[in-house]
Amino acid sequence: MSSQGLVLNAETKLAALLLAEVSFQKYSKIFGHYRNTANSHLVGRLGEFAAYIYLEKKRLKPVPHFLDLTKDKECDIDSKVGRIEVKTWSAQHWDDWGRCVSVSQYSSVKRKADLILWCTAEEVESDTPKIQFRGWSEVTDIENMEPKMTGAEGRQIHNYQFEESDLKPMNSLGDRA
Repeated sequence: MSSQGLVLNAETKLAALLLAEVSFQKYSKIFGHYRNTANSHLVGRLGEFAAYIYLEKKRLKPVPHFLDLTKDKECDIDSKVGRIEVKTWSAQHWDDWGRCVSVSQYSSVKRKADLILWCTAEEVESDTPKIQFRGWSEVTDIENMEPKMTGAEGRQIHNYQFEESDLKPMNSLGDRA
């Protein structure tokens, strides 16, 4: 992948799978902001691990709260550039669902994070999934957005959706430090 993505190794995939299973079981009976499936939890965990690795390589001092399931009310990763919420979609859902924060989730995201790091995942079923970093956004940018219905017909959700052109490039993330 390009410098804006990475391939996770088998050990990281296994760790993501284990965390995803625990979080899926924890939330399986709770109505959430999006579809609650084992695969969606895995995709999210893969993005969190990839984001942590990326931030570590950039020496942005990441603290991975996502590893501690008792800290699910906190940001996914704290860092030198701020509190980060990682949002990851399967690549095939990026156009419909990517770059979204649901209206019902916004107050939680606003409370716990300063920025959102946007990712897509490919080859999730393989031992070495690929994560692409699509960009990042300031959480405060949502304040000026109008929510809209997004997603595939019959599965739409009321979301704030960033335009892809409004995402900040990953190489500018360190400028926030």
